[in-house]
Amino acid sequence: MMTWKEVLAQHKTLRGIGQHSLLVDRGESGYRNRFLPDGAILYPGEGLAGHQQPTRGNRILLEALATQTPMRVYERKNPNCWQDRGLFVVESVEYRWEELERRYVYWFRLVPLAAT
Repeated sequence: MMTWKEVLAQHKTLRGIGQHSLLVDRGESGYRNRFLPDGAILYPGEGLAGHQQPTRGNRILLEALATQTPMRVYERKNPNCWQDRGLFVVESVEYRWEELERRYVYWFRLVPLAAT
């Protein structure tokens, strides 16, 4: 397990999507990461209001998909307690209409590198 200070030293940003890593949690951040039985993670794109755009963090993930560049995933387990989940690749992306939110959201499918 890691402290937030240790994660931040590696992740280098307060945003959920960094240049080479991602932060996930079980809803504490307001994002609805979905942890799948096969070990994959459905990761919503950056932006909690309005249609998500292919900018900033979403662009990083779109580029990671195109280049198949692995991203390190850190999962928040408890306050100041993080787990390094290892390297994941962006396997696919879906840009879909979310009826309840009345907006378009990116959903990135992340799979553990070992599973690819």
